[in-house]
Amino acid sequence: MDSKSQESNDSELIATIEEYMGNDENSGVDIRIFEILDNVEASESQLASIEKMIDVKIALRLRNMADSAYFGQMRQRKVNTFFDVVTSLGTNPVKLFIVAMALHTKLGEKNYLFEIESIATSLFARIIAQQMGFNDAARERAEIGGLFLNIGKIAVAIYEHAHKVKIEPSFIEKYHRKLASTIIEKFALPEYLNDIVQEDMLVLHKNSFSVQGIVFLAHALVEKLIDEQGLKIKSQVPDMDDNLRVTLSSYISDYFNLIGMGKYLKIIPIDEK
Repeated sequence: MDSKSQESNDSELIATIEEYMGNDENSGVDIRIFEILDNVEASESQLASIEKMIDVKIALRLRNMADSAYFGQMRQRKVNTFFDVVTSLGTNPVKLFIVAMALHTKLGEKNYLFEIESIATSLFARIIAQQMGFNDAARERAEIGGLFLNIGKIAVAIYEHAHKVKIEPSFIEKYHRKLASTIIEKFALPEYLNDIVQEDMLVLHKNSFSVQGIVFLAHALVEKLIDEQGLKIKSQVPDMDDNLRVTLSSYISDYFNLIGMGKYLKIIPIDEK
């Protein structure tokens, strides 16, 4: 096949995937959710109604996240209604988490590693940003950037699963950024996600990594750690009777358990020196 024919076939396939992902049913996201979350005057009952517009598993995960010390904001009462979930996590993070989780539900069981990779990259990016002293806004951008870094590849995987086809890795590597932009535009996601996804070179600030650089670093770590069973990490662990000691590995483990994916994380203990 000559180059012009290949380009024509590629363009046709890209358009087909974009059209497929443009259908709300195929993406798993009810567009009415955004009309509510993007409305600053949305009522308590409207925000609470979102729970009925999303998958039950997504709703449960969001409730667990909102009721945790990791995600939840300072509050005077326990999370009861989905309105509490939205106000605890914030309208924009809820929107972003719903989009990512909804797309993950469409991957199919064989593609579960995509979800693990996205979640782990998101978590590691947040941890690295925090340890490097970035402010809250930058930490959130790193976390969300990690969650959506491979969204174009996920779109291809969703299409493959739905149509029972196999698309060449070379095509995916060449065009996944274009597909990512389509999804970012469709759901009106933050523009900074485009900056993170589209850049294929490391960007540095004068004296530190950029948010994009942190996301890249987090993703490189995850690629090193992940296999078909999930993530494997070696770590020092506290003594059994040391209930007050929190380690980085326990923090990561708590996070995976929180979102119901603890079985995909294995912490291998090492002796303290």
